[in-house]
Amino acid sequence: PHGCMEGSCYPATGNLLIGRAINLSATSTCGLHGPEHYCIVSHLQELDKCFACNSQRPYDPYYHKNSHRVENVIQLKDSNEDLTWWQSVNGVCEGVSIRLNLEAEFHFTHLIMKFKTFRPAAMLIERSADFGRSWRPYRYFAYNCTKTFPRVPGHAIHYINDVICEERYSDIEPSTKGEVIYKVLDPAIHVKDPYSLEIQELLRITNLRINFTKLHTLGDNLLDRRSDVLQKYYYSLYELVVRGSCFCYGHASECAPVPGVDARDSGMIHGRCVCKHNTEGLNCERCRDFHNDLAWSPAEANDPHTCRECNCNGHSNQCHFDMAVYLATGNAGGGVCDHCLHNTMGRNCEMCKPFYYKDPSRDIRDPAMGDSLLTHRGLSAHHSHCVTVSLSLSIVLFTLSLSPACDCDPVGSMEGGVCDTHTDLDMGMIAGQCRCKLNVKPEYWGLGNDLAGCRACDCDFGGAFSNRCMVENGQCDCRRHLIGRQCSDVQPGYFCAPLDYYKYEAEDAVGHSPSDHNLPGKARPQAEVDCVEHLNNQLRRHRRHRRIATTQQQRAALRRIRQLQQTPDVRSVHRERSQGHMVTWTGPGFARVKDGAGLVFTIDNIPHAMEYDIMIRYEPESTEDWEAIVSVTSLLLPTSSRCGNLLPTEQLYTVTLPHNRRYVQMPRPFCFEPSNRYVVAIRFQRHGVSQRHLTAFILVDSLVLIPKYTELLGFQGNDPAAEERRDEMVRYMCLDSFMAMPMPMLAEMCTKLICSISAILHDGALQCQCDPQGSLSAECDRVGGQCRCKPNVIGQRCDQCAPGTYGFGPYGCTACDCHSQGSLGHQCDPVTGQCPCRQGASGRQCSDCQPGQWGFPSCRPCQCNGHTDDCNPQTGECQTCRDYTDGQYCERCVNGFFGNPVLGSGDHCRPCPCPGNPGSGHSNGDSCHTDISSNQILCNCKQGYTGPRCERCAPGYYGNIEHPGGQCLPCQCSGNIDTQDPESCDPRTGQCLRCLYNTDGASCSDCKPGYYGNALAQDCRRCTCVTAGTQQSYCTDGHCHCDRQTGACPCRDNVVGHNCDQCAPDYWNYGTDRGCERCGCHPLHAMGSHCNMFSGQCHCQQGFGGRQCTECEQLHWGDPRVQCEECNCHPLGSEMAQCDRVTGVCECREGAVGRRCDECARGFTGVFPKCVRCHPCFELWDDAVCMIRRDLDHIRYDIRRILESGETPGVGDKRILELENKLAQVQDLIRDGDWDRLHHQMFNTTMWHSRAEIALTDGRLMSVAWELNGTAVQDEVLRWNLTQMERELRDLNTTLMHHRQKQENNLSSGFQGNFDNVKKYYSESQNAQQKCNASVSGPFSPVEESKATRAHTEDLLNKRQDKFLRTVAAQKKSLSELQNKAQDVDKKVCGGHSNASSNGTCHDSPCGGAGCRDNDGRRVCGGDGCDGTVSASLKGLKHANDVSDNLTAASEDLQGMAKKLQDIAMLTQDVKNQAMDTLDKAQKKKDLFENSNKKLKEFIQKIKDFLTEEGADPESIEKVAQQVLAISLPVNRTTLDSMVQQIKDNINNLTDVEGVFNHTSQQLHQAKELLNRAKDDTANTTKQALDASEKAIQKATKALDHALNNLNSTRNTTVKQMDAMMRLANLSMGVEALKTKTDQNREMAKDAKNQAENATNAASGLEQVEKHIDTISSKVTNNNADTRDEVLIVVRLYEFVPGPYFFKG
Repeated sequence: PHGCMEGSCYPATGNLLIGRAINLSATSTCGLHGPEHYCIVSHLQELDKCFACNSQRPYDPYYHKNSHRVENVIQLKDSNEDLTWWQSVNGVCEGVSIRLNLEAEFHFTHLIMKFKTFRPAAMLIERSADFGRSWRPYRYFAYNCTKTFPRVPGHAIHYINDVICEERYSDIEPSTKGEVIYKVLDPAIHVKDPYSLEIQELLRITNLRINFTKLHTLGDNLLDRRSDVLQKYYYSLYELVVRGSCFCYGHASECAPVPGVDARDSGMIHGRCVCKHNTEGLNCERCRDFHNDLAWSPAEANDPHTCRECNCNGHSNQCHFDMAVYLATGNAGGGVCDHCLHNTMGRNCEMCKPFYYKDPSRDIRDPAMGDSLLTHRGLSAHHSHCVTVSLSLSIVLFTLSLSPACDCDPVGSMEGGVCDTHTDLDMGMIAGQCRCKLNVKPEYWGLGNDLAGCRACDCDFGGAFSNRCMVENGQCDCRRHLIGRQCSDVQPGYFCAPLDYYKYEAEDAVGHSPSDHNLPGKARPQAEVDCVEHLNNQLRRHRRHRRIATTQQQRAALRRIRQLQQTPDVRSVHRERSQGHMVTWTGPGFARVKDGAGLVFTIDNIPHAMEYDIMIRYEPESTEDWEAIVSVTSLLLPTSSRCGNLLPTEQLYTVTLPHNRRYVQMPRPFCFEPSNRYVVAIRFQRHGVSQRHLTAFILVDSLVLIPKYTELLGFQGNDPAAEERRDEMVRYMCLDSFMAMPMPMLAEMCTKLICSISAILHDGALQCQCDPQGSLSAECDRVGGQCRCKPNVIGQRCDQCAPGTYGFGPYGCTACDCHSQGSLGHQCDPVTGQCPCRQGASGRQCSDCQPGQWGFPSCRPCQCNGHTDDCNPQTGECQTCRDYTDGQYCERCVNGFFGNPVLGSGDHCRPCPCPGNPGSGHSNGDSCHTDISSNQILCNCKQGYTGPRCERCAPGYYGNIEHPGGQCLPCQCSGNIDTQDPESCDPRTGQCLRCLYNTDGASCSDCKPGYYGNALAQDCRRCTCVTAGTQQSYCTDGHCHCDRQTGACPCRDNVVGHNCDQCAPDYWNYGTDRGCERCGCHPLHAMGSHCNMFSGQCHCQQGFGGRQCTECEQLHWGDPRVQCEECNCHPLGSEMAQCDRVTGVCECREGAVGRRCDECARGFTGVFPKCVRCHPCFELWDDAVCMIRRDLDHIRYDIRRILESGETPGVGDKRILELENKLAQVQDLIRDGDWDRLHHQMFNTTMWHSRAEIALTDGRLMSVAWELNGTAVQDEVLRWNLTQMERELRDLNTTLMHHRQKQENNLSSGFQGNFDNVKKYYSESQNAQQKCNASVSGPFSPVEESKATRAHTEDLLNKRQDKFLRTVAAQKKSLSELQNKAQDVDKKVCGGHSNASSNGTCHDSPCGGAGCRDNDGRRVCGGDGCDGTVSASLKGLKHANDVSDNLTAASEDLQGMAKKLQDIAMLTQDVKNQAMDTLDKAQKKKDLFENSNKKLKEFIQKIKDFLTEEGADPESIEKVAQQVLAISLPVNRTTLDSMVQQIKDNINNLTDVEGVFNHTSQQLHQAKELLNRAKDDTANTTKQALDASEKAIQKATKALDHALNNLNSTRNTTVKQMDAMMRLANLSMGVEALKTKTDQNREMAKDAKNQAENATNAASGLEQVEKHIDTISSKVTNNNADTRDEVLIVVRLYEFVPGPYFFKG
């Protein structure tokens, strides 16, 4: 019984195989591919012991009883109560299994198997609970468990889930109908809880598999493995029962068919549970929707574990179970609502969603609780000053929701705009109240960029107009020419003014004498008046006492005093700037002010009305302290609000200038304003004295106005920011940095503050205004505006030359370089550069003597023998000598003149007669001199002339110089003659006579025959032509001629190379008279068209050989155009491994034959390779066979001659036919070797004697084969070595010829040529050495320049190190901020943060980011598991591509399905037409059968009347009886029974034709609907539709085949029925003829009484036939479309006719 108790439910249990024949499979089945024979061990003593298995068709009790497929095991017997079984292939022991695949999860309880043969010697049962993905064993069975399954326990079962091996079901007996029974839950093991998960898991299966691993055999298979022995051993199974029920976890008591399973067999256990307890699923494996308040669990005996509905307060109809919630509620419930509506949220939808709040006037379960009108709150509610949410947006949000929206700006509010969901005054919560983020207020920006809130604007207090910025990007409102978000950067081409920007150089001020009234204070008396009177009195006393030395001293003192009196009171002093010295002043230099004098400055460029500190920069010349009296006066009355109320407008200061300081600041500031003019007058005098002194001076650098920055906005008041700025100015000593010069490196904080001060004073930044000629670029320093000047250019704008330089221009200024001894100072004219020279000095630099002198600074007169007045100012060498003189002192004559021009000699220079005078056009000498011994004038001839008076041409020259104008020219012999040889060329004509260096020709411009090269470069070399490749006509005595320019040799045909030393590409046979021949390599079988130029061997591909690769490769044979095959010559039977390349026949040794020499030859016996020579008697038989063969050849010759003569034997020529048959028999005998079998016994003896010798020979052959293989390898190595040696020999010949040519050139060049080469190479070596030395040492060498550059670089690095370090620190800070921002960007873009290592990899960020790269160098951003925008984009792109591919596939599938539907329609129409034809034929047969029935009735009635009438004589009755007995069916009874059964089956199949038509029509309709639905369906639905269509096509095709077979069977049966009916008609006519004799035979009735009784019995049988015919007729009338009943008319007629009365005709 099954049903539901208090807890668990129990579905029905049954055989899981019923209805699942299609799900049952076997890995081995006999006869699947054709009939197979098998035998039965128990039938070996019977006559029929072997049978046939043919499982190509399913089992049929009438037609296919020999089919033994696996589905036969479902039922033990067929409809005829005959046993059916499954049987495997013969002799297969392992790998045989039976598998059951279930469509769902089932409970499996036990299994029963009944075997037809022996039970298996070993088998196991396995299960799968995941549809075949994994398997676990249930039980092992074996005849010997320890031997077969050694690792499986063989003891009795202890626990319910033990996996053991049993031996009781594997015995060899019984030989048939042995059973194997397995129960999952062994009754011997007590199960405490049958509903436990362990038990349920043990029972749950989706697949069951029975593996047969070993057969029981009787041992004969071990002795004989022939197929007829193995035919007795196989697996065979009568019946298999798999008991179980559908698996529903106790939540269902019945099961329904699984969707897609059409089987509805009686007793079938279905797999879809009809679930209860609020569960669902194929196996009730989950709770119903919205019933997840309790966790799903299998039902137990006392607890059904019913799923409970969730509580969502009416706001959702979906939920899920959460174990954490279940435990948190104390196991009260774990349901969590999903997709809460009406803007609710929470486990039970009991709370409002973020951004919504609860209307206090409505219950939480009210779906319309948000219908109250929304009140806009403005800024007071959401506290957002960055972004304001409009009222219209709030109204839209309200209309889209049912709960009131929070109306909080999501960017400025915390938690994305979440407000208080309800009112709770204790917690400070008010329904709808927004919670703002930090800094969501004015002067902040970036709402939404930071999670914390807004960022401070931090606008620069000076660079921006205010601290407000744009809320989107934080951009402040900048002053002029200030840029950056905070307005703290300066626009390129502009700068920030430093605190000492307003400085006024003392050199540009107006100097005043001490007595000038424009200077403040009163001038002190001069001390020099008393000093002069004192010196004059001393001078008079010294004169009286004649003290000359003292008098001279006094006069010098008076001159000094007068000079001091004449010295100006104020003078500009320019100081040069030298590299490596500190510059402690500004501008060009100083103003040198005398004691008591002063300076007046005019100021009219004040930028901002405020107080300024006045500072004086100075430099004392002594250790005395000075003082300054300063007067500041405004020319106009102040008008500004800042300075207008201050009195007085004139201020007077007196300050001390200590000698140990360089600046002084006035004790009080002065208020300056724009648009006013101020005069600052300063008197400088010594401090603490009563008189001013003539020798007391002070150097004044500049006057500086420093703004009182504490008055500016940003420094005023007690604001923390202002106080911090004031502290920073003091902390970083920003003001002190501008007091003295040079100014130290400013701290970064000072730079920022000073730029802010400058922006306030000047309402922005100031333009650089760099001079385009004096500056390197238009940009200047950010603070101070100092432009980058060109060399020797100074000034803030690089607009003037530095002191000691001149020539301001595009290349800067040039140093004056005034000579220290010749000039009065180091300054020069700034335009011309002229230095002030001392007396006797001249030149721009005052570094030259006066004209006619030399040797500055010790100038001396020039010494030139009176022939010139000018000499070199440094060396004194005379210049521009006159009177044909030359030399350092004009002491000798010029070339072409002779004499003694020295002053005082009385001689002068005269022209040389060589032979004519200079200028006459006939002078051939450069100079001449007088030979004292001979008193002759000897000429020094020009090049090309010789003789005492240069009257003839020198060797190597030619010409006619006897005539005026004639000259000697070099012989044009291309430098290839000996110029010292008088006979090298003709002195008149210039023809070359003795050419050197292997040259030839009229000008020696060509190489000699047999030589080539450049004759002009003396580079003629001997030709290196190879005689074997050069044309013979160009060679003589082993030497060949070549091209005289290139050296190319005239090669033979198809020979190439500069020396004709190799064949042209694709040619070979080098060295022949006709040149090289084409390789002719096969275009397909060779690797290329080239070959070895000596052997012509082409480089063949694998499998090909021969010189041209037109043959098969070594050890292969065949036609290479078709196929090359391996020889495979047997090493023991063949002479060599290479076979015939055409036939493939190997060359066999004695005793071996066959294509591969692997058979024993004629005359030998045995099994190769142990071939033994036959007995000597074999020769006798062999002679006889040879004689027969000779006779056969003679007969064959005669037959061929008869055929050729035209006398062809006829068909009746029996003799010739017999001879031909005998000839064929003899040929077969010889070819098949039947003689070998006849004399096998005779040859055995000889065979055994030869085995030893063959074994010895076998070993020798193996060693020879190995030697041959080694020789082949050595041959290849030698070939390769030969090729290498040829190449090396060719290179060696070339080198030898080259050296030989060099040797010949050296021998032919002579000593002079070799000496010239040595001198040339020595000169080149000297030049190289000089270049090398110049590159290493000297003032202009790269090494010295690099040293100076390095020193300069180190100085620059030392100077700028502090600034660089500060800059690096600031940049590091900026980079850190940027890195943090970049990580945020990386997270948004790539889904991670990038911490790129040195090689670009990001190990801690699989999502990648900025700078991240993989091992191949590709950038990494995004990926699986990353939530950045890149990953989202890639996923979207992939999804779009997948959708596109699916649509394309769906379109193709739809087109294919449409075509298949058209084919279905055509097939259906054909079926319909055939069915209509069948119906018409059946109707005709029906009419025919009705007529036959009618005639049959009449015939039977006539017989009855004849037998009942009186007067029927015995003869007539006997005749009638004999006619009845003569009636017989066409076949015997057994055949008739088989035919009748076949007709029944065909009729049964034929009956379903109309159903097939209807089913096909329905499927056609369904296919059309699927076609319409597939247009909007997915690819999966389309595939299912295609599968359904294909199945419909298959079913329709099968139905058509059945219909055609049935029609053919019906047609054959109909023919047989017509024949029977015709016989019945003839019988009726015979009865009519017998009636006429009835009266005559009445008397004979008594004698034939016994026979008449038999006839009466026959008549009674015919009455029964008549009754059946009436019944069949009524059935035919009721069903016109069914042809089965019509056929049964004749069938049943035959059945009811008694046996003795079968008709014979």
